[in-house]
Amino acid sequence: MATSTGIVLSAALAGVLGSRAMQDGSAVDIDHVILGINNLERGVRAFESRTGVTPKPGGEHPGRGTQNALVALGDGRYLEILAPAATAQPGAAREAAVSHAELTLVGWALRTPDIRQTVDRVRRAGFDVEGPLPGSRRAPDGALLAWQSASLDQLGLTPFFIEWSKETPHPSTTSPTGCTLVSIELEQPAPDRLQLLFNTIAFRGTVVRRDHPAMRLALDCPRGRVEFSS
Repeated sequence: MATSTGIVLSAALAGVLGSRAMQDGSAVDIDHVILGINNLERGVRAFESRTGVTPKPGGEHPGRGTQNALVALGDGRYLEILAPAATAQPGAAREAAVSHAELTLVGWALRTPDIRQTVDRVRRAGFDVEGPLPGSRRAPDGALLAWQSASLDQLGLTPFFIEWSKETPHPSTTSPTGCTLVSIELEQPAPDRLQLLFNTIAFRGTVVRRDHPAMRLALDCPRGRVEFSS
């Protein structure tokens, strides 16, 4: 569903796709969106001030030099605030994402029930893919969360893929509630290749042609409509 503003996922479509994905486990769907900032505590305070929802600390990513805090967005999705870890410097791949002074939209992930099958399909369409690679983090309560992820060649606004371990409670079920996803907007000067990716994985997203790449996120929260951008 698309409009002139480049909406990838409207509120109505979000509910339909999210419900189907949770019911049959077969759809490639939005898993989470990521806001980057250079200080987690400040990011949590800023999000709480704007939305009325307090993100829950999620723990550190071993070997990556980052930590996070999470908020559920409904329909099996969540928002991650990503920041430098208290105990290590962020790796080069994540340094730019966690260098922002304010909360900045830096990425998003698509959940897949079979990441190897998804990666094979994407590679056959001509994309370079790194992974799948295992990942994990331990939550402050001691619970271990595990997943596999795969990243694509950089198209400017490219999502990465994630498949959660069946033994891992999905973060959308354990994070504070109150906000819901309204829309994600993608704009890019040359959108054809990113659109091909969406078509390849049967993801109902549309990229709009604009002069400069941009990504915007809209949420409905207790304090009203809130937007974040790249």
